Amino acid sequence: MTSDCCPELDDFQFPGMGGGDPHGALGASWNFHAVSVRPEHRSIPPVRFGVSQPLVEPAPPHPNFLDKVALRPEITIPVLENDGLEVLAFMLDAEQNVIREIGICLNEEERRRAEGLRLERDRRRFVVTRGQLRRILASKLGISPSDVELEYGRLGKPHLSHRMPTRDLRFSVSRSGNVAVVALSTRQEVGVDIETVLTVPEADEIAALCFSASEYGSYTALGPEDRLEGFLRRWTRLEAISKALGCGLGQPLSWDERDWDVRSFVPRPGYIGTVVVRNW
Repeated sequence: MTSDCCPELDDFQFPGMGGGDPHGALGASWNFHAVSVRPEHRSIPPVRFGVSQPLVEPAPPHPNFLDKVALRPEITIPVLENDGLEVLAFMLDAEQNVIREIGICLNEEERRRAEGLRLERDRRRFVVTRGQLRRILASKLGISPSDVELEYGRLGKPHLSHRMPTRDLRFSVSRSGNVAVVALSTRQEVGVDIETVLTVPEADEIAALCFSASEYGSYTALGPEDRLEGFLRRWTRLEAISKALGCGLGQPLSWDERDWDVRSFVPRPGYIGTVVVRNW
């Protein structure tokens, strides 16, 4: 996942996380234990949120085609496409020869960053994430992946260099566990966040600190069996908006929920994702 100081780089770790597996700001000081997604709560339809419009919980079930797709690091699978918005998912763990092939397009700075990561698993996952991002952007720009040039905002939000064929393409990246997603938008700024479905013992305390009054109220109204998924859906929405704005969750946020189109998706069973696009 992403850090709350550099919202798109996906290679930061937080104190208290076991095994060096970044899970975003949720990993700052809480322990996690794996649970499974209930089949009847796998996806919800696109929803536009307003200030007084709480998150809709949950949608009637319908089949998730990714259940039957052999998602691999060397391929990307579209998990959402609509009106200039596209979200692609891929796995991160791969054989070394596959990682070398994917990472051949990385520049020297990216290779140094990968080498600076302490754990071999994190180095592999960084290479796959950045290599696939370059491949995806290159396919949209009609250039070689090694020719993709990125620039960075004050807090690390990447965007296409002014030297690229088009600057109208916006993107956002998120990873959690063994899955990564890239969101692309030809309309406005985009932000995406995914989380592995893991228990969060301090979810109520986090919600009280981070959620708006309306969202906190709708969250606390959920029954115990819906609390985990309800918390993660709200959390991924909050982090996706912070990434679209180019600031971290540790920074003051100034935004109006009515300015965003919000869509939930499932990149893979056992994961929850949210992508947001600015309305103007």
